[in-house]
Amino acid sequence: MFDPIGKLITELRADPAVAALTTRIRGGEPAPGDATTPFQRFVVLVRLGRMRHRRVPFQSQLIGINCYGTTFADAAVLSGAVSDALHAAGPRLTSAGLVYNTYEESGGDATKDPGTGQPFETIVVEVLATTAPVAAPA
Repeated sequence: MFDPIGKLITELRADPAVAALTTRIRGGEPAPGDATTPFQRFVVLVRLGRMRHRRVPFQSQLIGINCYGTTFADAAVLSGAVSDALHAAGPRLTSAGLVYNTYEESGGDATKDPGTGQPFETIVVEVLATTAPVAAPA
């Protein structure tokens, strides 16, 4: 089944506004060196749930995106840039599948990481995508 997290990571790293803030964008968990003091900006994407449709090769996934900043305000700026990059971005074809669209479902939930005390904001995006590769139009 097509996993859109890799596509989202690639898109976020390529987005000029996000890249101006950080290129530390990860799937699943921070990389070594991300969660250090002084605090670094970084982004972690995790799958919150997936629903496959019964009769068509289509899926809807909820992706939680934690945007870590040096302060709460800094995390909010990073979260806003990530949201702008993904919300209603339209169809994107990859060799693994088609992302029809991504929409922010909720956002702006600010908190501190319980292990490090680092501020971060969480946004949740819905990814509408195929479950299998799709041929490019001729």
